[in-house]
Amino acid sequence: MTIAEKPAAWAAPGREELLKRAALLAPAIASRQDEADRIRDIPAQTISELADAGLLRVFQPARWGGYECDPRTVYAIQNVIAEVCPSTAWVYGVLNVQSLLLGRLDERLQADVWGEDDGALVCSSFAPVGKAEPVEGGFRLRGRWSFSSGSSFANWALVGGQIAGPPPAGPPVMTLFLIPRRDYDIQDVWNTFGLRGTGSNDLVASDIFVPSHRCVRMDPGLQNTTRAAQPGSPLYRMPWLYVFSGMISNFAIGAGRGALGAFIEVARTRVSPMTGKASKDDPAVAEAIARLAAEIERAQAMYDHHIARQSDYVARDEMIPLPEALLYRAQLTSELRQITALVDDLMLLQGSRATDMGSRVTRIWLDLCAARAHMGNDPTKAYNLLGSMLCSAPAG
Repeated sequence: MTIAEKPAAWAAPGREELLKRAALLAPAIASRQDEADRIRDIPAQTISELADAGLLRVFQPARWGGYECDPRTVYAIQNVIAEVCPSTAWVYGVLNVQSLLLGRLDERLQADVWGEDDGALVCSSFAPVGKAEPVEGGFRLRGRWSFSSGSSFANWALVGGQIAGPPPAGPPVMTLFLIPRRDYDIQDVWNTFGLRGTGSNDLVASDIFVPSHRCVRMDPGLQNTTRAAQPGSPLYRMPWLYVFSGMISNFAIGAGRGALGAFIEVARTRVSPMTGKASKDDPAVAEAIARLAAEIERAQAMYDHHIARQSDYVARDEMIPLPEALLYRAQLTSELRQITALVDDLMLLQGSRATDMGSRVTRIWLDLCAARAHMGNDPTKAYNLLGSMLCSAPAG
């Protein structure tokens, strides 16, 4: 669908409809989990089904046929998928959230991506490892970028880089370059113990030209932007770093639900051959189940609260105070590790069965362990910044 073809009365499907579509796809996604692990990527059929269901348009601007969904809706969809296949949920998140970034940027850049194909997808690797030389009309860029999840299905990539010459005045900014698929190669290097199906391979480009309008300097993303600075849909005034990072942490809720359900299913009928005691009557089993269930619900409430508060600041066209933004960032980046630790408790209660790769609990635990290695799920920096700010605040 192009802009010209979009009907005048076009409206995005609502939350319940989108969740229904995700639920209908979930059994097929679950059935392909073994294939995803084997090929170390998401099966093409899964991406095609997600696209056909409109679930890859959730953050896309409406003018390009997108739905401009509330992040809470997107997180909920991701968790439906994460419950049956964490790798697919991870890729679902990172492919969608690039549209949120593009929705904040130059309309020429949006037209480059979606002008001829409004279903085009974008992958990313933000580490500033690329080297850019200024030339007339733009830059010559080269580099190798790691961990670009879902890159097999992307038409474009957003990659980080440094521009040669004196750094610009002011605080450091993230500099990204939008490059088309024809200008980079994908190096197959992804071979991991968890999130095996994410296809998080390396992107390699050598001396390619990037026009100036495809060079993007991002604000820190901790706070929302104002209407004056970012006219248009309020979605694109949200604190982008929070929403972006949420796509690699929120899925722990769905993954945790999957692990919890699988563990309970076994615990209901298992009897220890050594003691003759039923697992369901073991206080340690009951406590581990309850603690994980409680944390999952607490995490859900946390995300909903954060997005509601951020949306309120956007609606009032007021900037969220930095201490509050840092608090949300610290909570966000620590949540996946908390859920992972509680799934680890389930692993210990599985005994030797925890070594069986056929165990759903084990497979989800490995996926969560891989996810907690991502710097976006490391709360250290956020804790340090928040703690320093709190210590520096006036007493009382």
